[in-house]
Amino acid sequence: MATEEQANRARRAQADSLVRHGAHAIGVEEGGSYGKPGFVVVAWVAPDSDHDIPDRVTCGSGSEAFEVPVMTKTKPRFTLG
Repeated sequence: MATEEQANRARRAQADSLVRHGAHAIGVEEGGSYGKPGFVVVAWVAPDSDHDIPDRVTCGSGSEAFEVPVMTKTKPRFTLG
């Protein structure tokens, strides 16, 4: 179970990696609506896009390391006008 602080740390630390895996936006939400305790990282991907978003990310090192679940949501990229 990740705290909100841990989920935000993981989001910041792994954002570039999640983008390389196909996310176009990344956030943190309470995990309850996803059936997960605590907080989760949410990766938004474009509909019909090829992506390989991992199901969890790790943050920290050694005995300070923790894992945070990653949930995927589908939504088109934002475009201007």
